[in-house]
Amino acid sequence: MMRTLFACCVLMLSGCSARIDIATEPFDVRVPVTSVLQPVYAEVALDLPEESVNTEDLDLVVEEVSATFTLVNPSPSLTLRTSMRLSFTGQATPDEPLVYSDLNRPAYYAQAAEILPTRDFDPETRTPIRLDHPALKDAVGKRRVWFIVSNTVVRSGLGTPRFPVEIVLEDIVFQAVLTKPFPGLGGALEAGGL
Repeated sequence: MMRTLFACCVLMLSGCSARIDIATEPFDVRVPVTSVLQPVYAEVALDLPEESVNTEDLDLVVEEVSATFTLVNPSPSLTLRTSMRLSFTGQATPDEPLVYSDLNRPAYYAQAAEILPTRDFDPETRTPIRLDHPALKDAVGKRRVWFIVSNTVVRSGLGTPRFPVEIVLEDIVFQAVLTKPFPGLGGALEAGGL
């Protein structure tokens, strides 16, 4: 009976893997608008949790990576056009975002993956966003990544614009699910004749 119970426990272990859930602390980003009909970019640096950096040494498998936030257009009269890219190269620091335009856009912008396609956000709206683009998986194992957010005024409605004009990304959280497989347990059972 003990041998049967032991075999059942090992079989359950061999079918499982350890799951590790990691997430960054929520943070907000404000992206200013300094021109009309021409995009402005805010590059924001994000340091990833230590658990997501040492995946190769621990033989971890990246199962799922996503980012969630609420995109807020606080303007009572302006429609804002926004997009977001993920870069593994950047100049901003977590404490100091970098703002630039098409005139001084860095060369690495072209290699950054577009994770939020260009969308228009109406005045005074709050839109929940979940990003699960495949490029986010490549962020696991990196110490720091950069999000490049564009913001442009595309339409003005009735009313007086409130200044500063900006798009706000509230409660940005980067999440990952990693697993640690346990290979070889099935082989041990087979060799032992269980």
